[in-house]
Amino acid sequence: MRKRPAPFPWVAGYAAIALLPLLAALAGDPFVSTRSWVTDVSVGFGFIAFGLLVLQFGLVSRFGPASQPFGSDALMQAHRGMGILVLAFVVVHPAVLADSGVGWSAWNPFGGAPALQTGAVAAWATIVIVVTSLARRRLHLRYEWWQVIHLTGAVVVIVAAVAHMTLLAGYTASTPVRLIVWAYAALVLALLARYRLYRPFQLARHPWTVAANDDLGGSTRLLRLRPAIGRTFRFQPGQFAWLLTGRTPLFSEQHPLSIASSAAARRDGDIEFAVKSLGDWSGTTVPALAPGRSVWVDGPFGAFTPDRVDGRGFVLIAGGIGIAPMRSMLHTLADRGDRRPIVLFYAASDWSRVVFREEIEALKGRLALEVIYVFERPEPGWTGERGFVTADMLRRHLPADWSGYDAFVCGPLPMMTALERILLAIGMPANRIHTERFQMV
Repeated sequence: MRKRPAPFPWVAGYAAIALLPLLAALAGDPFVSTRSWVTDVSVGFGFIAFGLLVLQFGLVSRFGPASQPFGSDALMQAHRGMGILVLAFVVVHPAVLADSGVGWSAWNPFGGAPALQTGAVAAWATIVIVVTSLARRRLHLRYEWWQVIHLTGAVVVIVAAVAHMTLLAGYTASTPVRLIVWAYAALVLALLARYRLYRPFQLARHPWTVAANDDLGGSTRLLRLRPAIGRTFRFQPGQFAWLLTGRTPLFSEQHPLSIASSAAARRDGDIEFAVKSLGDWSGTTVPALAPGRSVWVDGPFGAFTPDRVDGRGFVLIAGGIGIAPMRSMLHTLADRGDRRPIVLFYAASDWSRVVFREEIEALKGRLALEVIYVFERPEPGWTGERGFVTADMLRRHLPADWSGYDAFVCGPLPMMTALERILLAIGMPANRIHTERFQMV
């Protein structure tokens, strides 16, 4: 078992980077005369927004060591939440100056001094990024176009923000503050270059090949991918990878998918992804990936794995395509000869939406596995569990002594949120409840 690294150093580092511009400004105040406290409060909000904005690039840069204490999906959710916080700081920054001479002209990107124009551009670009992210589905904005808007808008915000701070030459007249601002801008450029240029170049050198693309029923396909000759792909059960399906990694649509195969090394090195039809890419692009087609795999990522816990047993709760990482866990534990008890709750609409049924039943002979199917709309005559997974249902099927068990939950967001509360309510410690969320927007 390899435990997660301690999260505290990363949280402390995050806070230090976010506050460094503000602290440097306070330490190197270049003003001789006293300024209005309202002005200083406004500037403070601006400095904090800038530090948090730079860190937004770090949260989604796919830097492996940073994701291990939390899981990549947790960093995605943090990116979403911090984006809203950045917007709040950006809005408050000029708003508190509305009655102090600056006025609402600070919001006009087409008029006024260049220092105010660049600030307005940064503010409006931030608003566009957050609004298109929170309302992407309501706006019927395709995922690929959202990615373009998101990345382009982020670059505009950084460039405009740095120009705004430099042109104002207030606290940035101090050499240490100015150097920090420029260093942060250089850091963003380095992260972008790594993410958009260096990493795609690396991936392009090692394409994968579609070995099989099978229809499993239930609007789900099983992709089997083969690495380049001589390449190996090591991962832990339950982790995920990004699948890139365009012409080149540089200009590819990419999506995070849980690896559905065993982490015990296969002779051919193949890995598998289970993909459910939920949109344009999964419903159109994935079915068209014919054997022999080149794709690229970026990963592995994530901390959603039994390899990093010391549980004496496992509760696996899967909803819909959330069975994919559970399949990886089950096959891996079976291949390793692990006999720790496992209780799998598999929730689906009905039997037609269940995939891997035969495999799961066969695994009962290799694992200490109990499987409970839970159907929302069961067929007539079904005598098993129905509806949703509840606290009473868990109590009925968990062993009398399940202390020390770890729970892994993967499925639709409402289901995971509800089950986190339910598991806590029945007495499972929070540090033994593990979920994985991919939905940023």
